[in-house]
Amino acid sequence: MRIYLPLADEDRPALLSARREIDLPAGREAWAVTAEARADRPGDDIEDLEYDAVQDAVHVALQAVEPDARALVMAADVADKALEGATDTGGAYGVRLVSGARAVIASFHVTEQDARTAEQDDTDPALLWFDASEGPSALAQLDRPGV
Repeated sequence: MRIYLPLADEDRPALLSARREIDLPAGREAWAVTAEARADRPGDDIEDLEYDAVQDAVHVALQAVEPDARALVMAADVADKALEGATDTGGAYGVRLVSGARAVIASFHVTEQDARTAEQDDTDPALLWFDASEGPSALAQLDRPGV
């Protein structure tokens, strides 16, 4: 299943080395389009659902950084059996890893704006997209001042 995870400090070494896989610990929260989310929105296109899931992850990531910092969300694939719903903390798309899992990184998404500016804006944060092989570039963009 494709999951979306806000960057954690322990993720940085994998991004810096441009690894295509990352080990995730049990209990790590993420966002995903689960069967339940699809069932709740039967008329919605999968791309619209994925957009909502990644935006949920982005909003959480922005809350976790300093006001003048950007946020990064990873898109990665893990086995469905490694996940359980976590809607009590993650909304309609919230999931949690029930066991440690190796995830295959699909892409990185960095906010164009810093957290302060994004909070003042009434639209979803615009994201810069990076391929799975571009972890170092995504981190470099993350560390640049936001708009």
